Amino acid sequence: MKLAKESILYKAVQNVIALLAIFVFSGASSLQTLNITAILAVGFLFITTISLSLGWQYLVWKNYFYFIEKEGVKIKHGVVRKNQREIPLRRIQNVDVTRNIVHRILGIAEINLETAGGGSTEASLKFVNLEEARNIQQKVRELKKEEKPEKTDEAEEGRTLLFELQTKELGLLCLTSVNGKAIAGLFAVLGLGGGFIGSQVEGLGLETAAASLFLLFAAVIFTWIGSAVTQFLQYFDFKLYRIDDSLEYERGLLNRSEGSIPLGKIQKLTIEENPLKRAIGYSTLKIETAGYSAEQSVEQGPESAIPIARRERVIEFTHMIEEFEDLNLQSIPKRARRIYFGRYAIASTLLLGLGIGADQFIGFNYPALVLLYPLSAVAAHLKWVNAGYGRGDSHFFTMKGFWNRQTMIVPYYRIQNLIESQTVLQRRWNLSSLTLDIAGTSAFQKDAVAEDIDTEEASRLREETFNAFKKSLLNL
Repeated sequence: MKLAKESILYKAVQNVIALLAIFVFSGASSLQTLNITAILAVGFLFITTISLSLGWQYLVWKNYFYFIEKEGVKIKHGVVRKNQREIPLRRIQNVDVTRNIVHRILGIAEINLETAGGGSTEASLKFVNLEEARNIQQKVRELKKEEKPEKTDEAEEGRTLLFELQTKELGLLCLTSVNGKAIAGLFAVLGLGGGFIGSQVEGLGLETAAASLFLLFAAVIFTWIGSAVTQFLQYFDFKLYRIDDSLEYERGLLNRSEGSIPLGKIQKLTIEENPLKRAIGYSTLKIETAGYSAEQSVEQGPESAIPIARRERVIEFTHMIEEFEDLNLQSIPKRARRIYFGRYAIASTLLLGLGIGADQFIGFNYPALVLLYPLSAVAAHLKWVNAGYGRGDSHFFTMKGFWNRQTMIVPYYRIQNLIESQTVLQRRWNLSSLTLDIAGTSAFQKDAVAEDIDTEEASRLREETFNAFKKSLLNL
C-alpha cells in the first residue's frame, strides 16, 4: 500500500517553510535596498528549492510501501538506501491517528504505531488518507483479535460511547488547570521581555513593592489564560469509547488526535485533583499502561481517560474499568506533620537569612519574611491531611499532594518490587516509606508510595502486600 499523494506536496511545503525560516532569521533577508536583480534571484531560489523538494518527496513517495499482514506491519522505504522494517503484530499496542488543521483540510492523517516496552513511536506513516487511517486501525484491531482465543460466552462488543466532555466541563477544565506549557511560556516571556516589562512598570510610577505585586498578578493571569487556551485546544470535543478490550479517545481542535488505551495493559489508575477542582468537587482520571502512555507523544505523561468530571462520576467510571474495593484510606501518623513543619521552617530560616543579607545592600524589607513561619505550619498541615494509604483484597491505594493531589490505584499483580525505606529524619520519628515499583514508570510516571507511615505498619504492609501479590498471580 502507498502513502497519500497529498503527502508529497505537504512535506515539500514543510521543507520549504523550514528553509525560509532559516533564511529570514539568519538575517540574509535584511536587504537595505530592493532591486529587480535581488527580487529575481530570490524568486529563482524559491522556485528551484520548491521544485527540488517536490522532486525529492515524489521519489520518497514512489519508494515507500507498507503492508498490514497477519505477522505484523512491514515497511519498505528509501531512495538512495533501501530499508525494510517489520513490526510483529503482538508488539503493536496502539495505533494513533493524528491530524492537525492542515491535515484535515487535505484529508490526510499521520499514523503512529506504538509498541509495548517502548516510550517512543516505533514507526510513523506520514501521511495516509483519513479513510485509510481508519482502515489500518480497524485491520490491526481485527488481526490482534484473531491472535486471542475466541469468546464463547460473550457476544462481541461494539463501539460504545462512555464519556463525552460537555461544554460546561470543558470550561471548568480550562479554568481549573495549570498547564506546564503555559508556565514555560511565562518564563519565556519574562526572559525575553523582562527588561521591557520592568521599564513599563517603572513608568507607571509604582514603588518597588507595588511593582512586584503587579508583576506577580500579571504573571498569574498570563499563566492562567495560557493554561486555559492550551486545555481548550487539547481537549475540545473529547470523546471516549469502549471497543472490545480497549478504550479509544478522540480529542483536539487544531490538532485532532485519536488513540487507544488497552484495558489489559493497565498498570495504574490515578485520580488527580488540584485545590480548585477539589473546591468544586471535580477530578481527573489518568490511566498508565504497560510500556506505553497514549499521551507520551504530546506531553510525556499518562493519558487522561476523563479530563474532568464530578468526583463521584470519576470514581464510578474507575470502578467500571478496574474492579476494586472502596477507597478507604488511612491517615498517616500525626508526628509526620512535625517533620514537614521542620523542613519548611528550615527553608523559611534560610530565606530570612538571605533577606537580612540583601537588606545590607539593597534595603530589602526582610521582616515580612517572618510570616513564612506560620505559613510553614499551615503548609505542613495541608501536606499531612492530603496524605494517606490503604490496602484492599486486589489493589493498593496511596494518596499524596496538596497542589496536585494524586490518589493512585495499583493492582497487586502489576507490582515489580516492594521497597521499604527510611531517611535520617524518618528514623528519628520511627517512620518509613513503602514504594510500590511498577513497570514502565518514568520521570512523568511516578511509583505509588505510602510515605511517612509507622515503621512497624510499613513492615506489616510490605509482608501483606507481597502475599497479596503472590495470590493475585494465581488468579490471572
